Amino acid sequence: MLSGYRHYFQQTAHTGESPGEVLNRQASRVRSWVSLSAWTTNVSDFRQSPKMRVKHGERKGGQMMRLPKTLVTFVIHSIVAIVVLFEGTLSFAGGRVPRPQKQVVILFTHRTLTPINADWDRGIRASLAAEFDEPVDIEIEYLNLVRHQDAEYVRSWIDLLKTKYATRPPDVVIPVYVPALQFTIENREVLFPKSSIVFCSAPPLMAQSAHSLPHVTGVAFRLDYSGTLSVAMKSHPDRKRLILLSGISAPERAATKAAQEAIRSLNTGLEVETWEGLPMSLLIKKLQTDAEKTFVLMLTYDEDSEGNHYSTVEVIEQLASQCSVPVYGLYDTLLGHGIVGGSLGSAESQGLLAGRQAVRVLKGESPEQIAIEGLNSAKYKFDARQLNRWQLVESHLPPDSLVLFRETTFWGQYGHYVLLSLIAFLLQSAIIVALLVNRSRRVQAEQEARALAGKILTAQEDERRFLAREMHDDLSQRLAASAIKAGNLEQLVRGSPESMSAVGVLKEHLVTLCDDVHRLSRRIHSSILDDFGLADAIRSECVRFEERNGTPVEFRCGDLPSNIPYDVTLCLYRIAQESLWNTTKYACTDRVLVELNADPEFLHLELQDFGRGFDTTLAANHQGLGLASMSERARLVRGKIEIASSPGQGVTVSVQIPLPEDLE
Repeated sequence: MLSGYRHYFQQTAHTGESPGEVLNRQASRVRSWVSLSAWTTNVSDFRQSPKMRVKHGERKGGQMMRLPKTLVTFVIHSIVAIVVLFEGTLSFAGGRVPRPQKQVVILFTHRTLTPINADWDRGIRASLAAEFDEPVDIEIEYLNLVRHQDAEYVRSWIDLLKTKYATRPPDVVIPVYVPALQFTIENREVLFPKSSIVFCSAPPLMAQSAHSLPHVTGVAFRLDYSGTLSVAMKSHPDRKRLILLSGISAPERAATKAAQEAIRSLNTGLEVETWEGLPMSLLIKKLQTDAEKTFVLMLTYDEDSEGNHYSTVEVIEQLASQCSVPVYGLYDTLLGHGIVGGSLGSAESQGLLAGRQAVRVLKGESPEQIAIEGLNSAKYKFDARQLNRWQLVESHLPPDSLVLFRETTFWGQYGHYVLLSLIAFLLQSAIIVALLVNRSRRVQAEQEARALAGKILTAQEDERRFLAREMHDDLSQRLAASAIKAGNLEQLVRGSPESMSAVGVLKEHLVTLCDDVHRLSRRIHSSILDDFGLADAIRSECVRFEERNGTPVEFRCGDLPSNIPYDVTLCLYRIAQESLWNTTKYACTDRVLVELNADPEFLHLELQDFGRGFDTTLAANHQGLGLASMSERARLVRGKIEIASSPGQGVTVSVQIPLPEDLE
């Protein structure tokens, strides 16, 4: 045991506590397991139980020998001391003493689960959780002092709280609202003599009085009658009658008296009536009868004259649904249940402030140094649904008013989606318009290019016609005349064989040159196309090709419309002419097939040789002037041309040109 004592006191250096403080703390922990006083008080009963009887020597007269009372008491106290020492030794084995968890006791005035209790509780817990770094043991007591004020009920609460917190007094007590604060202050020395008190939601005078006591601070409230009534009077200028609604519990009577005095001092000019504790059925009936020219200011309504109990929220909801009278309030707990609004105090905000003050106390700050807060915390808040019901305009509300419970409209719920869709639609429309404009410009450019190409080809044909005419009418005639003169000269030099031979050679050259010029003029511009049409012109070209090259040409021609446009006939003739010319230069074929046909929609021209062919992929990258000219001619008349070939397989040129719808 001595080693236990030595170890116990050596370890106090690690905690900063005196040995006496350590022993007191450990003894307190032991007392929380068993009640030592109960042991010593009931020692006689303990000794006298049959199981605890002790034999001492022989039976004398049927009586058992009993241990002395002082001896039993000494043994019990010794056992407790040993338990304390060993418990302390074990707890010090880890090298430190666990720090006890802070405890906060919240005393609510009202019964459990009332809406205003929920608001206060939410605010207090939010501050404790957000601003205190350690876990806090929160105990909640619902005193229900509004409904029960009799001495026996209060005494039962005193006994319960005294027993419950005797072994572990709370660090901070938070009494909420007037009755709970009065109860705490009056019974503080019995219940919480060493605890700090942080009250929540006390009237100004009571708050100042409580704050003058040691280790007391808190949060006060001031009801803004002036702000609420000014809004109500401005919103309903034709309503000159004000009804104050309140219950008849003791706290409510005090609040009603304070409200009457405050309203009387405002000189509003209103006809003010006070209805206290009317049963619900009578209250609704009277409001339905006297609704015109009237508006209501609800205080609290916890109890009526028949002893029925309510929550103020329940009363407000029934009034809003069954009476045509605007109801204003002083607490935001009622907002959303039927009141229009007003300058409203917030139970949750009061709870937040009280929680923050409790945190400051838990961190070691003296309550006397913490000033009272919350007196001017009322804010203008309104229910949008009630504003719509009474046709009130938001712009007429006080500045910085908060309007809640707006009914969700389609635009309010989906407006951003509609806006995004509209923006996307506009962007898509802009892109489509840009593409259409670009396409229109491209089509216009193509039309201009086609028109320009057509003009170039027309000018080329005109130039060819002019050259062919000049060659035929001028150059051919002069060459023919020169050949005739050479023939005449040949007659004159008949006597000289050498001269005659030279002149004969000259005449033959002139005749050949004349034929070449004539043939070239026909190639440049064939008058047969103008005179006999497309089929004869192509047939004539095939005949000349066969005569010139000696390669057989098979020409097949179907039925053609009689009035084919000249630009179409010229296109097909030039393509056939160019294809035959390319065959002459590159094909090395032994025969050529030319087909000309028509159907109701298209003219078809196909030229096929059976020569050596070529690689079309290479030709596409090195397209000559002839192929380009053929493609351009087909494009100008909205036709298309295809060239199919492969090495050793010959070449097939297919042309398809649409016909006008009015052709026969």
